[in-house]
Amino acid sequence: MNKIAHPVASQPDTDGEVPYKYFIEAMRPLTGKWKIEIMWLLAQGTHRFGELRRALPGITQHMLTVQLRELEADGLVKRTAYEEMPPRVEYDITEAARGLQPVFETLIAWSKQHGPISRRHTVGRDQPGANAV
Repeated sequence: MNKIAHPVASQPDTDGEVPYKYFIEAMRPLTGKWKIEIMWLLAQGTHRFGELRRALPGITQHMLTVQLRELEADGLVKRTAYEEMPPRVEYDITEAARGLQPVFETLIAWSKQHGPISRRHTVGRDQPGANAV
């Protein structure tokens, strides 16, 4: 199979790096089945583990733990453990993550204007003669 190079990907920027490198670096910590939902909940306020789990039907305890640890390692989530009985742990977004708020607001506005892309691409596919995108 022949690989066709993407024209933008093959052109280095002035520093000799691939131009979309920073976009990929910014998006990578947010990719994951539950990370966007977790970030959205935490952007609304501080939550305990159990609150997050109840707010995300379908997520397992293990998956929530893994996703929170990854977000914490990436500097997007702050975990605060209180030394009391019973132990209490709270999660919040970091100042770095709060800096993403204008980006999220722009994405929300874009989504309101254009609607879900997945839905747009399926409209008319089942009709005879419909062109696939």
